[in-house]
Amino acid sequence: TYPIALLTADEVAYAGGVYDVYNKSYYLYTGQGYWTMSPPSFTGTHAYVFYVGYSGDLDDHGVNYNIAAVPAVSLKPEAAVKRGTGAYNDPYVINTD
Repeated sequence: TYPIALLTADEVAYAGGVYDVYNKSYYLYTGQGYWTMSPPSFTGTHAYVFYVGYSGDLDDHGVNYNIAAVPAVSLKPEAAVKRGTGAYNDPYVINTD
């Protein structure tokens, strides 16, 4: 019903995130660490998931690591931006009419 989820590691990589490489110059870099929903491995006792690190790197860690979960919203192709630039202090406002 509601198209909300976490980003995948593929989406982070497509935007400019690289495994184990610091990158503070792509739009998904926030200065905070956050999980994706992509699991690279399970050891039998620990599940691992890719995350975006504090320096913009894509990495993986056990799910016991304490970082944020940032939702991503999927919009229909016909969705139109009412106003905003997409910047932190001027977010997009989507026309819901």
